[in-house]
Amino acid sequence: MPGAIGLTTSALDEFRGHYQPREPKKIDHPHESKEIESKDGLAFLRQAPASGVKFGNPQKPEDSVRNTYLWVIDYRGIPYLIESPMAILDFHCPKHTNITGGKSAYIGGELWFSDVNRIFVSGGSGRFPPLNERQLDDAIGVFSSFKYIVKSLGWNRETGRARRVLES
Repeated sequence: MPGAIGLTTSALDEFRGHYQPREPKKIDHPHESKEIESKDGLAFLRQAPASGVKFGNPQKPEDSVRNTYLWVIDYRGIPYLIESPMAILDFHCPKHTNITGGKSAYIGGELWFSDVNRIFVSGGSGRFPPLNERQLDDAIGVFSSFKYIVKSLGWNRETGRARRVLES
């Protein structure tokens, strides 16, 4: 698979040892499985502080520029990609399956860098959603192991799904 291999931590290794990778839930259009490479904007989570990222915030859905990143945990680490139209995808926004090239991942979601040391993380993915609250919590622990201050958008127990907006 193209692209650099990301960093790992003991928490990431434990996560991948405990959970199994799975195929994506859906791929609706051919451009949704085209793999994005580093030269096109794919990056891998590194130890805080972050560099070269756009700052954003999940609390303001009315903002036209939220600077939302998509992330997955896969065999390479935690690759992520900004969610904005891309020429390589015929100006469609990327999906989690563009990070994996349509292949398997353990979990996926959304990510916002509020500054170089603080991030917001959700399990908002239609392709690789968290299987349950525990898996999401374990994934949040993985992000913390990269020395970020992490705020999870959490789990909605009523719907049995990851929250996609930050509750006050």
